[in-house]
Amino acid sequence: MYVTPAQLADGADALNELAELYQIDPPLLAATIAAGDRSRWTPEEIASADAALDSIVRFTLQAGGEIDARLAQRGYPLPQDPAQFPVLAVWGRAIARYHLHRQRDRTNEETGRIERDYRDAIRALDAVVAGKLSLGAGDPLAPTPPSDPDGGAVRFSSQPRIFSRDKLEGL
Repeated sequence: MYVTPAQLADGADALNELAELYQIDPPLLAATIAAGDRSRWTPEEIASADAALDSIVRFTLQAGGEIDARLAQRGYPLPQDPAQFPVLAVWGRAIARYHLHRQRDRTNEETGRIERDYRDAIRALDAVVAGKLSLGAGDPLAPTPPSDPDGGAVRFSSQPRIFSRDKLEGL
């Protein structure tokens, strides 16, 4: 799993967004995700929160599956460690949020950002598959830069000088 429900709900806006999606009290959803005390809520509310968490977990697993499907095309051993390559958690979050919001009205600005983040994550994963982008430091399949026959030396060239001391000596 590249992104956890806790990472998906990290931050007040993200937690409120998830709670609104599932029509659950944000503190209850936070307690459910954190396996905290839920004694102040009714059994019906707790059951709704549990169902929401199950749904969130399914979407995070689906996001991980999409990432793995692309990484497998390049030959990466799976699953990769999101602690070693944190960009996988970022991409996983974008993908999971997109799938969580499929049912929402697609005309508001926030949904537009969610779709943009999803497209950016997919493009980045496709660039990794094509060997144009690395997962980060320690990437076992990182693209190698083209070799430089000059060893990185800087060279300059120009036309011969029109005005020089020799040519302007008599002036």
